Amino acid sequence: MNSDKVSEHFEKEAAIYDELILRLIPFYREHHDVIIGMIPHRSDQELNALDLGCGTGILSYLLLKHFPRARVTSYDLAENMLKVCKTNLACYSDRLSLTQGNFASDSFGQGYDIVLSGFSIHHLDNPGKADLYKRIYRVLNPGGIFLNRDIVLGATPYLTEQYHRLWRHFIRSNGEDDEKWFQKYLEEDIPATVRDQMDWLTDAGFVDVGCHWKYLNFGIFGGRKPE
Repeated sequence: MNSDKVSEHFEKEAAIYDELILRLIPFYREHHDVIIGMIPHRSDQELNALDLGCGTGILSYLLLKHFPRARVTSYDLAENMLKVCKTNLACYSDRLSLTQGNFASDSFGQGYDIVLSGFSIHHLDNPGKADLYKRIYRVLNPGGIFLNRDIVLGATPYLTEQYHRLWRHFIRSNGEDDEKWFQKYLEEDIPATVRDQMDWLTDAGFVDVGCHWKYLNFGIFGGRKPE
């Protein structure tokens, strides 16, 4: 991962990110119901959760809102993203911790019941993804769950090409410059297929590994650490 380039990108866009992403990612808000719905823990449980690559804090917000006894660590590379996250979640400050770091190489704590990540892990190369999944497995408590919302490749190059075409159409239809954003994607992102990532999760030790939602080159997938 070119952490300097990725950090520069997100430092610049932190203030407008929440509005912008709706114009770039199909069904962005609908993802949230799937993510929260796939978390098996009771809403009244005391939980320790990690939002890995938290950005402006949308997944942290969902955890804090739906699990009122959860404590959440919001972890990100970009300082400006963490500043926006802190502002956005100010009313939850008593249950929120902010940590700046590079999850490709730095520690992100341990003893978590839930680890979520959204549009972050695709910045790692494939060996880096596989290694990260092993590290996430190690920091989860028995019975803990990991869910990843991310940009992915199609199962074949042909499908990837078709997904890119339709994705660019979506971006244009929302008044954005699809060439600009597609070039950023090509320069910064290293997506992998859902199948490969489910294999890496299984290799890491996760069970009940599956893809819970997919549309074009976007997916929500993950697994559970056995009790």
